[in-house]
Amino acid sequence: MKMKRREFFKKAGTATAAGAVIAASSLPAPAIAPGRKQWVAVSAFGKAGLLGQALEEFAKFVGTASDGKLTIKPYHAGELVKPFEAMDAVQSGAAQMGYGAPYYWTGKSDSIAFVAAMPFGLTAQEQNAWLYYGKGIEMADKHAYNPLGLKFLPMGNTGNQMGGWYSKDINTVADLDGLKFRMPGLGGEILKTFGVNVILLPGKEVLPALTSGAIDGTEWIGPAADMGKGLHKVVKNYYYPGWHEPATILDGFFDKKAWDGLDKASQEIIKRGAAGTNLFILSRFQAINNSALKKLTQNHGVKLKNYSPELISAIGARAAELMPKIASKSADGKALYNSIIGIREDMLDWSTYAEANFLEARKAAQFKPA
Repeated sequence: MKMKRREFFKKAGTATAAGAVIAASSLPAPAIAPGRKQWVAVSAFGKAGLLGQALEEFAKFVGTASDGKLTIKPYHAGELVKPFEAMDAVQSGAAQMGYGAPYYWTGKSDSIAFVAAMPFGLTAQEQNAWLYYGKGIEMADKHAYNPLGLKFLPMGNTGNQMGGWYSKDINTVADLDGLKFRMPGLGGEILKTFGVNVILLPGKEVLPALTSGAIDGTEWIGPAADMGKGLHKVVKNYYYPGWHEPATILDGFFDKKAWDGLDKASQEIIKRGAAGTNLFILSRFQAINNSALKKLTQNHGVKLKNYSPELISAIGARAAELMPKIASKSADGKALYNSIIGIREDMLDWSTYAEANFLEARKAAQFKPA
């Protein structure tokens, strides 16, 4: 359901916040010089941490690169709207931009979760190959975002994720039955078939739910982000690999009318800013995850546990069975799914020969500081 403009302003809570939104809307804004535009961006993520920082930096880039002709005012989760209401705000025209993860919006689209990540699907490098050179952005627009009145741009990638935090050992399929677990997206759909009570929660609610026992476990992103959430303070079993999200695309989405109203130069600035944000987030996670993992295991008593081959085999087989069924719920879902598995097949040999074999081969060289 779309959020009405009046409801949006009411949720803003203060005259100052409402004024900022009004200035960014299609209503007259005398304070803004002719030929200049001021947009409002609403995010599903909190201000603290990497994702909040990334949106702030994106907004600064757009303002600087456009010489102030286009400025974007970021509002983080809870500042104007609740995390899962960001897309409502953009669709209503109350905000011109939203930021989140595609699987947060599955209530609006049968196909959009495939844009985020597919279990046992693509790595971050493969996703970028699909997005920028395999018409992935165009596919996402046509089959997920444009039907919602939106324009899509990738604005971040988590890279490889961990499997999640569990309050008990998970060794077999039987251990999943009855588990209360937070996992959004297509991975959650797979877990449901094994008897898991899958719960969708925004980031700020994950730790309280884990602490209270409302959930038995959760996935989030990876060591750095997970430690930042404090998940290690509640449970100590940390499983890998992240079969459910081998890498996850974060989405910038824009009111299509507002986007089409921009000149080509402004559109190009936003595209470049989004691509830079995509690179920044992926690179930053890669840079900080290993040191965070060491802190978790060496300083906080976290136990790293590999999912058993039996469990991975069962989940993988279920994914291969379930994904085409979910995709076939709509023509759009089917188109996205077929595009993704097509590039997965194209990349499989090269990724195996180059990446997987190199990671094994480089163990042979044990370097020491000079």
